[in-house]
Amino acid sequence: MSTRAETIDRGEVVLPRRMRGLQPTLIRQFFERALPDSINFGLGEPDLPTPEFLKREAARIAVEEQNGYTSHPGIPALRTKITEQYPHLNLPVTGVVVTCGSQEAMTDAFMCCVDQGDEVLLPDPSFPAYDACTRISEGTPVYYRMPADTEFAFDIDEFRSKITPKTKAAVVISPSNPTGKIMTADDYRQIADALDGTGIWLLSDEIYSDLYFEERPRSASEFYERTIIISGLSKSLSMTGWRLGWAACSDPKMINAIQVLHGFTTVCTSTITQKASLLAWTDEAEAAKQHARDVYKGRGEFLVDLFSSEMGLHATSPEGAFYTMLDVRQFGEDMEVAEKCLQNRVVTVPGTAFGNEAKGFLRISFCNTEERMAEGVRRMKEALAV
Repeated sequence: MSTRAETIDRGEVVLPRRMRGLQPTLIRQFFERALPDSINFGLGEPDLPTPEFLKREAARIAVEEQNGYTSHPGIPALRTKITEQYPHLNLPVTGVVVTCGSQEAMTDAFMCCVDQGDEVLLPDPSFPAYDACTRISEGTPVYYRMPADTEFAFDIDEFRSKITPKTKAAVVISPSNPTGKIMTADDYRQIADALDGTGIWLLSDEIYSDLYFEERPRSASEFYERTIIISGLSKSLSMTGWRLGWAACSDPKMINAIQVLHGFTTVCTSTITQKASLLAWTDEAEAAKQHARDVYKGRGEFLVDLFSSEMGLHATSPEGAFYTMLDVRQFGEDMEVAEKCLQNRVVTVPGTAFGNEAKGFLRISFCNTEERMAEGVRRMKEALAV
């Protein structure tokens, strides 16, 4: 009798189940196909420069100091700074693991709380990495709608309706990628009430929490104890390539599991980045964050008004982050609209990339100067023959 190994073509590569079907996001696919001199409304990456004081400090550290491995979870002084962001939790330094960006923190958190067959509640629309992390963890994604007809606001009845005995975790993000919406304190209270006594983990993606245009967003961890906070410095201080993120959690068993997994996957975050990031809570850093808020708020208002005045199109009013959702349903499928824009040298992201609820919309990033955004809208108007 032949064995399974004997029946497989020895030249065939058979990926494990967790990797099957995983593809680069549509965000990346459109970006990689951009024509020369394209205007990028697509990638969610700050165009503001990293503050000079951080660059100078990193250069000094690289030249003057020895920069070997740190402990797996990061240097204690940095972890202490991070714990101070969540005074309501009274976290010990062991309650934080410094990671290679918030994406690693998110992936580690999924791997440590989701098992085969578990269901994970994900917002629709939402960042596509959540779906990928769920599948890598061998869980099942279940989507709760953030309805387009309410400008993608949270709906507690929709959220409650998706909870089952198989639900192991739920994801929230505020401010949101892709919608720029912020979860309110009442939203979090309703979530906490819905999850009370279930044992479900709440994964709170707070990477945009320092980019807000009115009141500072609340942390989900203020309302629900079984929360894993995911955050970092990439967006607020234009440090995307520096790879500095973290996971924070008051449950010692969970944060220890994340630390162990982090240690085996990356050993530690860049030592130079960690040391330089100690300045991320100084007065200079707070001024830089405020400057970024002011710039993106002004750009968001400018772009939303421009879509209305130049194209007669409605775009959602962003409350934070640097995204707006542009309603292009009158022109047909969002994939087709995004393709037309791409061919006219404007990179956008079809709403389909973020879930069914965003079909007919384009996610537009305003990480551009007003001059470039105006030219981008002109090219879109031309592409769509408005």
